[in-house]
Amino acid sequence: MLLKIFFAALAIRWVYDISMFALLGDPGLQTVDSTSYLQQAHDFATEISAGSLHGLQWLGAVGQAMPLFQWLIALCAMAFGRYTPIGYVLVQGAIDAGTCVLILGLARSLNERFAAPAALAAVFNPTQIVMSGLALADTPFLFLCTLFLLAAVCFLRDPTWRWAATIGLALGAATMTRSLAAPFAAILLIFLLIAGTRQKKMPIGYLFAKLSATAAVFLLCLAPLLWRNVSQFGAWSLTPQGGVHLALWIVPLVKEAKDGTPWERSYDDMQRRVRDRYPAPAGNPFEESRRYQVIAREQLGTLGSRAIAKAWLVGATINMATPAVILSPPVSQLPRTGFYGTPGTSPLNKIANFLLHSDNATYTWILLAGIAGVATMRAIQLIGIVQLLRLGGYLPILCLFGLWVAYVLAVNGPVASPKYRLPIEAPLAVLSGVGLRTLATRYKPSPMQEPA
Repeated sequence: MLLKIFFAALAIRWVYDISMFALLGDPGLQTVDSTSYLQQAHDFATEISAGSLHGLQWLGAVGQAMPLFQWLIALCAMAFGRYTPIGYVLVQGAIDAGTCVLILGLARSLNERFAAPAALAAVFNPTQIVMSGLALADTPFLFLCTLFLLAAVCFLRDPTWRWAATIGLALGAATMTRSLAAPFAAILLIFLLIAGTRQKKMPIGYLFAKLSATAAVFLLCLAPLLWRNVSQFGAWSLTPQGGVHLALWIVPLVKEAKDGTPWERSYDDMQRRVRDRYPAPAGNPFEESRRYQVIAREQLGTLGSRAIAKAWLVGATINMATPAVILSPPVSQLPRTGFYGTPGTSPLNKIANFLLHSDNATYTWILLAGIAGVATMRAIQLIGIVQLLRLGGYLPILCLFGLWVAYVLAVNGPVASPKYRLPIEAPLAVLSGVGLRTLATRYKPSPMQEPA
């Protein structure tokens, strides 16, 4: 089963990747962010080949990407040269096939009956297929997130030192790929401590010792990066990207939810506010981030909690409902007005204009068909949730899945794209497997109905 799932997923992803490359060349494998990542990878690979890296320089450039992703894409640049885009996405295809195997294990840890349908849901998952064909950090991040979720479920079943260490290692590696995972470590440890004491009736000291080991492994993974940032920049932070994200994405989208101001106008306004208050360059990326955060928090304070909640709700809804096909380069490169550029007097009016009044009919029909497919899968996943609740005994695992889904949606906030949904695809695939198995069992023909 493991090999069948792996090679089926690998074949589908490689056929997709090669088709995109044959159809569009390198642009068929890239987004705007991909271009900068690939250039940084070639620069990093050149420094490695020249032997010019020393000490903490091996962690890569500050503020561009997390070290584990930089190492992976730089190794691909060294191995594939000018063919780095296709080489990297083929490697990603293998990583995502590994994710499908982990999803098989995650579903099997619930019940053997759910394993095959959950794995097949992952193998044919358009979000995973499309994202693994783009040169980004998201696919390796999904693999590592799936690994720590699998380890966490196994820890709930059997709280051993092995699973405790695996959680810490997977969480640390995930954070060193994308910093999004870091705050969830505390949430996960608290949850496992509470759930473990209630479920297994174990002494709290016994679980606390093992989860302390998890925390120690996690912090050891992050220690070199934190040491670099503290020693060179005086910042107890993993990345300096938070301020720009808050000021140039979150604030404009909250303002748009409040009064309909177009995102582009607020983006320019925030840039102007930062320049007016801080005309001299900071010379420190973390100080630059702090400046953006100061301006952003002031603006969020004037917008109010109601507008913030509205923007978060709209963003979460779009993230869960938007089909990944719109990120596939043949579709994303169709000429049209983008979502953020679409006018609207309210978020709902803007969504309606984007869906029903697009200036490209082909894009509209693809989008609507994709939304119908996503809605079908969400219904199947809801059936899976109901079935697990009916069976009993799965509440801690459902709570774990729910915490991860809620956390990812909360961190992404109003920034909407299927790309930001990718980290939660593993629990969604498991729920799809449970729902598909439930439907197959419910509507299985009786012996009298089977053909002769």
